[in-house]
Amino acid sequence: MDKSKIETEVENVLAQTGFELVDLKTASHNGKPLLQIFVDREVGGVLLDDCGVLSEKIGEYLDANNIYENGYFLEVSSPGVDRVVKTEKDFKRFAGQQVKVRLKRPVNGSRVYYGNITGFENGQVLLSGDLKFSLEDIDEARLNPADEEIFKRK
Repeated sequence: MDKSKIETEVENVLAQTGFELVDLKTASHNGKPLLQIFVDREVGGVLLDDCGVLSEKIGEYLDANNIYENGYFLEVSSPGVDRVVKTEKDFKRFAGQQVKVRLKRPVNGSRVYYGNITGFENGQVLLSGDLKFSLEDIDEARLNPADEEIFKRK
């Protein structure tokens, strides 16, 4: 099963829980598929117990639908303070926050840009310093909080 199909299936499982899929990565570990799922929710964040419950729900779904016939490893976790920002909804939710954007191809000689998210319009991410990038041109964008912001969240 391809990654996008698994993402869709995991999103359907999570839709019933109040959590959203932030990112999904696939790899191999000791010859078996490794599925890393990063989840979040707008209010309350993600607790360790939440990860355990979601791991059970997702694992039950994968097993019941024979997604991986010869076994797999499953990890469910919070996206962390440097979470991936991928969708229009994400960029609007985190407006005002510092982000690191890595582009697929260089623009003005650079592939990496830092700035505060100032908005999203017409399919483009708007950053401080009059920077604009279309979602299609972004390889990865991650929140990039300052140290004082990280310590303030405790």
